[in-house]
Amino acid sequence: MKIDCHTHLVVPTRGPRGYLSGWLARSPSFVVMKVALGLSGIKDPEAAYQLYLEQLANLVRTSELDRAVLLAFDEVYKPSGERDEKHTRFYVSNDAVIDAATAFPEAFLIGASVHPSREDACDELDRVADSGAVLVKLLPNSHGFDPMDARYTAYYRKLRQRRLALLVHAGYEHTIPAMDQRLGMPERLRRPLDEGATVIVAHCGSSGRLHTIETFPQTMALLRDYPNCWADSSALGNFWRSQYLEALLDPELMERRHGLRLDDPFAKIVHGSDYPIPLTPWSLRRALGRADRKAIAAVENPLQKDIEIKRRAGVPEDCLGRFARLAGIEREEDVASA
Repeated sequence: MKIDCHTHLVVPTRGPRGYLSGWLARSPSFVVMKVALGLSGIKDPEAAYQLYLEQLANLVRTSELDRAVLLAFDEVYKPSGERDEKHTRFYVSNDAVIDAATAFPEAFLIGASVHPSREDACDELDRVADSGAVLVKLLPNSHGFDPMDARYTAYYRKLRQRRLALLVHAGYEHTIPAMDQRLGMPERLRRPLDEGATVIVAHCGSSGRLHTIETFPQTMALLRDYPNCWADSSALGNFWRSQYLEALLDPELMERRHGLRLDDPFAKIVHGSDYPIPLTPWSLRRALGRADRKAIAAVENPLQKDIEIKRRAGVPEDCLGRFARLAGIEREEDVASA
């Protein structure tokens, strides 16, 4: 099965489903995103939410994907286990994603999010796993926790026990305000990896353009050193991270830029888009010729466009089906039991 393991649910109003902080909702990136999605003129937040869900479900159905993993995003929690609403700028509840996957079972799989500092973290992992979740998404920079903290050992063991992959951001975070960018360093993922959890590093653990500290080679080293470490290709079709896709496609370029050479860089990479992050095929001039860019421009569906960008650039087809194999979802009948 072809699965996009990295698509976002956005909740435009405050409520049990989640919320955006006022500052984040007014930020240029979110304003532009709402315009691009056709949501800016809708005054009723519930109507905007339903339209977003219906549009995304239709994009999945009209692409070659079999499913997309829809991601929750937990609130920030203090080390004491208390909710930290002051530092929570973006929240999408697990129930919101569970309900969306129930409403559109032909389109979505459940990507839960459970902050490891929650007092009920392991119980919540059991709950979402029983509801059919296939992974758990965390962003240490913005969630404000250190993945190396020994207090989370039981959490990582529960992930392994329930066969929930940990989709975790590494590198710098650009969209959701970070509490501490140092928490996103790839080396800090060694504890969950040592505890046997399946870890998928979002965006190949890349820093993005204009950063003096690079994290991409550290992530590639983790992929090489740990059989349970993977990375996703999300946002590699965007200007801020396109140079890493070029490096993956050219081992000599990777060695020259990042001091690391891998015989088969794509062997540990799964497909993800990071929808609704925009795509910029023009930034991949090294990998895409004029005819390729023209053909890609004719593709209106952004989920399919992301696939076409990577396919025409030379990403192996096997990446599209790799998450399904990791999650044990290789046939349609496996979805209900996931």
